[in-house]
Amino acid sequence: MLARRTLMAAALVLAAAPAAWAEDPTTLKIAGILSAGKEAPWETSFVTSMDRVIAAKPHGLNIEVNYTENVYDNAEQVFRTYAETGEYDILFGDTAYADAIEKLKDEFPNILFVMSGSGNRALGGNAYWVFVHAHEPAFVMGEMAGKLTKTNVVGTVSTFPAEDTNDQINAFFAGAKAVNPAVKQKITYIQSWYDPAKSNEATSAQIAAGADMIYQMSGAFEVCEEKGIGCFGNYVDMSPAAPKSIVASAIVKWDPHIDWIIDEWWKAKTTGAPFNAPAEPKWFSWAEGSGDIAINPAWAAKMPDDVKKTIDDSVAAIKAGTMKVDLNLSEVKSD
Repeated sequence: MLARRTLMAAALVLAAAPAAWAEDPTTLKIAGILSAGKEAPWETSFVTSMDRVIAAKPHGLNIEVNYTENVYDNAEQVFRTYAETGEYDILFGDTAYADAIEKLKDEFPNILFVMSGSGNRALGGNAYWVFVHAHEPAFVMGEMAGKLTKTNVVGTVSTFPAEDTNDQINAFFAGAKAVNPAVKQKITYIQSWYDPAKSNEATSAQIAAGADMIYQMSGAFEVCEEKGIGCFGNYVDMSPAAPKSIVASAIVKWDPHIDWIIDEWWKAKTTGAPFNAPAEPKWFSWAEGSGDIAINPAWAAKMPDDVKKTIDDSVAAIKAGTMKVDLNLSEVKSD
């Protein structure tokens, strides 16, 4: 009888004890769901950042990433196809996939879904929202434009008046006016994510209106090269595409956003806690590794010393966190 009671007591103790967790994960499988092809600047920045994260092996993980390109209208089907395999831990979308994710997230509660940038909304649970802002490098490029312009007319040709384009445009103009209050700003939205003809037409119109420094966010640099004016790129180093005209490019680094998502997945998997996405989009500053600037060596070689000093001082201050660049998401207007 005593032996039986002892066994029963031991069983009760075991039943009351917390369940022992399995060994920590050693592998992680991610699907990268891209809105355009890998060669597009936004997608290139994402893939390049992911490659760096894979090489760094956060938490000692062996990470495998597979991509599907040119996804947008059929996003729900692409997400579902990956989810139904049962092989993927994180489905990482690089744009506004809130509608698709909302339909799937509760059906696949063990998968972490990611949406990026403007056009999304907080969904909570296993649906995470990241926002990659490049306004700080754009501000420094604006300082370059404000210092280098000879006409005091600085322009931007952009795609749509979306929050993740407006952040850069507002900062670019703020930087230009910070060093040159005489600057007048010109903005043209071509109302397309990719239309070289419209972009070149808008660039020509801005040059005709006096602009000699243009932030070319719509990605067409033919007119810049032809007219010999200064233009600026974004997301990746654009100088190889237009070596004569590109002054600098604002570089997007997804690394801290990807690391944060992996940390959130790791926390859930190693503690048994449910996914708990914040109610606001998560973004990281330049000081936290989210941005950079690439200056074309051909332009750097001919920049006056006072311009170089302004840029160097601003970059150092922003990286140190002692200089704050306002995040302004409002639609931009021309002066």
